[in-house]
Amino acid sequence: MCIDASAEAAAIARRLASCNAGARERTVRYLLSDFLPASAPRLSASDLLKLWKGIFFCFWHADKPLYQSSVATRLASAVSAAPSPADGAAFLAAYLTTLRREWAHIDVHRLDKFYLLNRRFLHHAFLLLSANSFAPDVTSQIVSILSDKALLPEADNVAAGISRGLGYHVAEAFLDELVPLLPVSLQTMDALLAPFFAVLEKSSDRVMVSKVKAGVFDRFLESGNRLLEKAKKGEEVEKGSAEEKLGKVGLLFGFSKRFLDIGAKPETVQSNRKVVFGLRDAFVKVEKGLELSGVEIPVPKFEATEVPVVPNADCSMDMCGEKAGKKKKKAKKAALAEGEKEGAKALKQKKVKKEKKEKKQKKKKKADIVEGGDVEDQNTDAPAEDQQMGDGTDGITIDGTFLSNLQKQFEKAAAEAGMVNGGGSSSASPATPVNGKVAKKRKRSKSADRLSGASDGDDGSEGNLLTQDGEKSGKKVRFSMKNNLVWKPHNPLPPQCLRLPPSATPRGSALKKGVQPGPIKETATPLKKAKPKAKSVKKVLKKKPSSAVKRLRKLQSFSA
Repeated sequence: MCIDASAEAAAIARRLASCNAGARERTVRYLLSDFLPASAPRLSASDLLKLWKGIFFCFWHADKPLYQSSVATRLASAVSAAPSPADGAAFLAAYLTTLRREWAHIDVHRLDKFYLLNRRFLHHAFLLLSANSFAPDVTSQIVSILSDKALLPEADNVAAGISRGLGYHVAEAFLDELVPLLPVSLQTMDALLAPFFAVLEKSSDRVMVSKVKAGVFDRFLESGNRLLEKAKKGEEVEKGSAEEKLGKVGLLFGFSKRFLDIGAKPETVQSNRKVVFGLRDAFVKVEKGLELSGVEIPVPKFEATEVPVVPNADCSMDMCGEKAGKKKKKAKKAALAEGEKEGAKALKQKKVKKEKKEKKQKKKKKADIVEGGDVEDQNTDAPAEDQQMGDGTDGITIDGTFLSNLQKQFEKAAAEAGMVNGGGSSSASPATPVNGKVAKKRKRSKSADRLSGASDGDDGSEGNLLTQDGEKSGKKVRFSMKNNLVWKPHNPLPPQCLRLPPSATPRGSALKKGVQPGPIKETATPLKKAKPKAKSVKKVLKKKPSSAVKRLRKLQSFSA
């Protein structure tokens, strides 16, 4: 059976390091719900380390803050929900060993989620102690694991190259995760703080010493001071607050005597004695102030608290979201089936009424367009069937009588236009489309209608009509070359009335504002200096021959 558990742990580790998110999620659910509860007692330390190698990369690949928080909580719950305290302690030891080994390789972008994982494991380690009523044997086992694996590792040498970041974070987050489970007895607190006293005594890492001082003992000191001041003034402290819980420990634990004993030991690191004695002096002042004030502070005692159960530990964020969405859809369907059918019917009725109103309005508009201007003639000429244009009928019936009525209307409009223009009436009727839409009139017909209307209304004002028509017409643009003359140098000047500013192209905005022309200046055109041309190689070669060459050539000619 042990061999089978070891082989299965190795297979689970490989599946946890898969690149497929679905495979990782299924493996995490199987690990927490089936494998660990059944096989945890049979797993050795090496098997747990192999398993944690895969868990580390599973959490490394976890994206999105909500999913990271869910996975961290579910993994840490394996400590508090272990079959026995020994199994939970072994799982915690494997976690701290793996995280300390891999801490140096965690980049800045993933550091926050590993801080969150570390806090979750500390919290569930304290939940394991609380579930066992802080039994001395279980408490000493968990505290020794924290001391050996995080705070005081075996190779306590800064030059060894091992990262100390995990220990620093444990020192910072220790009290934050312990406060919700306080109060505990002073003997239990002594056991919980034992590794931090050991750091002040044995550690040569100055950063670790400063973290322990600031994150643990300074907080006890500050909370004790505030609690004492409020007790002297008679003010009430909020029950269950961190100030009350830590302040009682800071005032009643006897830190001054403990720090004096550590500083007096010969094996204490010499560089840490200054820190130890400084803390001792600060706590002496607080304890003396408590004695002189005469205020009585009750001794803290352990109060049993229920271990909170992780909700939906076996359910992933995606699966839970899908289930919740399905439940919501079912609830909506049930509500519609029960009481919302009547409301839906009312809405449908309103929509039908609106659609009917819109159809009636459209039909009325079509009827107005078709009827034109002389409704009385249409009513007398058209039969009763064609007069119902907007009383709920589905469409317009186009027949011979309807087209003849339309033709009469167009002939009448053409006759009126012909009287204005000169009495000639057009016998040809305009072509009308089948759907009953009338084409738009042109601008000339509109101006003619205005002229005819003005002649009927007024007795003889043709000039006014023409001016009105001119005002309504488009803007006329006149162009003349004499208004756009530009003077250029070396040309005779234009007349005085046409002179413009001496520029190559006049600006329209300057001319509109009425800018006066400036003085005429003649500028001489600059002459370009000719660059000296470089002598070519051919010209250099075509020099006159020297006298020696001439003599040689003469001798050659004589010999020939």
